Amino acid sequence: MLHLKYYVILLIGIFLALGLGILIGVTLESNNVLENQQELIIKEIEKEFEALRGETEMLKKALAEVERQKAQLDSTCEYLFSQLIDNRLQGLKVSIISLHDDDGASDLMKFLKLAGASVESTITVGTDFYAGQDVSAALEAFFPNTQGGIDTRNFRQMVAMELVSSIVKGAFTPLSVRLREMRLIHTSSDLKQGSDVVILSSKGKNEQPVQGDGFDIVLIQAALDMGLPIVAVESSSVKSSVVSEYQELGIPAIRDIDTIYGKLALISILEANKSH
Repeated sequence: MLHLKYYVILLIGIFLALGLGILIGVTLESNNVLENQQELIIKEIEKEFEALRGETEMLKKALAEVERQKAQLDSTCEYLFSQLIDNRLQGLKVSIISLHDDDGASDLMKFLKLAGASVESTITVGTDFYAGQDVSAALEAFFPNTQGGIDTRNFRQMVAMELVSSIVKGAFTPLSVRLREMRLIHTSSDLKQGSDVVILSSKGKNEQPVQGDGFDIVLIQAALDMGLPIVAVESSSVKSSVVSEYQELGIPAIRDIDTIYGKLALISILEANKSH
């Protein structure tokens, strides 16, 4: 009996050992399958990555070539443009009145000089006049003894007439000099001679409502009244254009003056004015 129990226990141990071995073997085999699948997936990802990297390099080379061609075209276009406008405005005397403080007027002045025009002065008008803000302090400074005799609108009309008169005569009037001292207008240089035409560099419509006409409209009317040709220009950055309103007043008005098309349009208008 003892030997039989021993054999039964031995057989049970053997079967348990076999079962455990089979379980471990199946488990190890399953792990190998997962590892193999992971390796295959990694290889596929690496292959796709290599393909994408190759495509990216090709696109970079293509972009570099396009940029090189664009630079050549820009250089050629700039050269042809400079040759086209060279001395087209020779002998024309121009003054610029700017209603904004950015570099637009400076760029416009460089362009006009490149075309051969003589820029007599660049006048920047303070935002008080343009935006319709209160100018009572300026009124009191100019007319300390006047009580209600001159309102804001009349004062702006007076300033516009003084600026136009200064441009026509080629010398700043006493009122214009006082405006400069009060920093209501800023000038690049003193006027030395009269101008044939004035260019109004606009900033577009006012965001704030203005009672009556804005200073730009008053200035245009003053120039028309005094027989001074005036051309209005706007840059492409202007959000709300007033070109149509200027044109209704009977003056040439150009959008996108910072582009080649706008500059060519201005050259054409000024050249026609020079001929007349």
